[in-house]
Amino acid sequence: MLDFNIICENHFKVFLPEIYIVSISLFLLIVGVTFSNLNRYKYPYFIKETGILTVITLFFTLCLIINNPIKDIVIFNSMFIINDFTTFIKSLALFSTLGCLIISSKFLKETGLNTYEYFILLLFSSFGLLCFISSFDLISLYISLEVQSLSFYILASMKRNSAFSTEAGLKYFILGAFSSGILLLGISFIYGVVGTTSFEDLGKFFIGFDFLELSLDVFNINNRIILGIICIFVGILFKLTAAPFHMWAPDVYEGSPFFITILFSVVPKIGLFAVAIKTFYIGLYEGFFYWHNVALFCSVSSIFIGTLKALQQNKIKRFFAYSSIGHVGFLLLGFATGTFIGLQSLLFYLVIYTIMMLNVWSILISLRLKNKQYNYIRYISDLQGLSKSNPILAYTLAINMFSMAGVPPLAGFFAKFYILFSSFEAGMHFLVVFSILFSVISAFYYLRFIKIIFFDIDKGNYLYKVDITYTHSLLMGISFLFILFFFIYPNLLFILTQYVSLSIF
Repeated sequence: MLDFNIICENHFKVFLPEIYIVSISLFLLIVGVTFSNLNRYKYPYFIKETGILTVITLFFTLCLIINNPIKDIVIFNSMFIINDFTTFIKSLALFSTLGCLIISSKFLKETGLNTYEYFILLLFSSFGLLCFISSFDLISLYISLEVQSLSFYILASMKRNSAFSTEAGLKYFILGAFSSGILLLGISFIYGVVGTTSFEDLGKFFIGFDFLELSLDVFNINNRIILGIICIFVGILFKLTAAPFHMWAPDVYEGSPFFITILFSVVPKIGLFAVAIKTFYIGLYEGFFYWHNVALFCSVSSIFIGTLKALQQNKIKRFFAYSSIGHVGFLLLGFATGTFIGLQSLLFYLVIYTIMMLNVWSILISLRLKNKQYNYIRYISDLQGLSKSNPILAYTLAINMFSMAGVPPLAGFFAKFYILFSSFEAGMHFLVVFSILFSVISAFYYLRFIKIIFFDIDKGNYLYKVDITYTHSLLMGISFLFILFFFIYPNLLFILTQYVSLSIF
């Protein structure tokens, strides 16, 4: 009995960050519902107070994750796992969530969205994110993923008086439910044959399994397992906005409020790649031939479609939607190698991509227009004259665009180089050449930003005001310095991702 109590105590101790964040979320929800409906307090909004408490909660959750005394353990009957990999991904996810919250806090106030529910939904989505990053079972993975998705559906339609926001939320809900159904169908196929949903047990079961023995019989065991693997992968790729399952992303990005678009473009990809790595590198690695080919096809499609469609975009949100699809293609290229170097390059790219996106969105959301019916920038052409009105932000954005294009010696160049190097080592020579070619093409639309900022000067459309808080400017400065001076000592991130990758292999 004593041993059982000690085991339970350790399990709850390890799961303390998730318990803490969901407890605070429920507390804030109860307080908000109670006091915001009281007449004697004049129906307070609790925007500022809830925002500050949310930042504090996320920060303390990050501290609990980093300082967890137990570093490697499987808990709750093999439902969740804690190791160096999950700790690293959780830290990156919470850091990016904090960054998105800092960037968007002033925007939320100025757009008149006086709703404390935004912060509570953000905490609930973070809880779901932490849970599915640690998931070590297909069932816990699905439930955790839905907790985050349900929060995101509501966040996408946060502007209830906007038809665009409502449409974005509805599209996200319908297509997200469809992808969840495909994922659940794949899980049911795997469970129906194997009888378990644990990644560890699946990995053991499939050792030596002959996946290449196909049959025309629909009820053949191999066919059901292969179909299950493909359905699970497609369900994850759908949520990752990988082509050809990307069709919902541009519309949802465009219709969602600006601060929600920032969240969608950065945070979910971190957790979803962690899920894909654990599912297919641990549980279903023996079926490498099938998910490898699906990953390669989606990688090529994402780079091709993301690059060509981004060339046609004039709106900021739609442009970055297609740009992120192209970046997902590069990440899938590293994932498809199935090697240690490929996994390390994926994590390496993911960190740099997150910091680049936080930097670019922190600049774009801080700009205000004059002589326009709307205040915030919506079109790429709205950046005309930024070099005259605010040279510092102009050069910061220009250097970030060079980095996203992969121009040396900026951080983005190292990210793409290492992904291509790992793919070349895995023997995917043609795909490396293809990726380099489209990377050169993608440089055109990033350079278009430079042209508009520095050379297309319209005197009647200067960006006349920059509205940045102290924490906002601090985040912008740190991310910019990282991008600019990363080449001086890239070994720190290289060693860190190498150490983290060892916990998977």
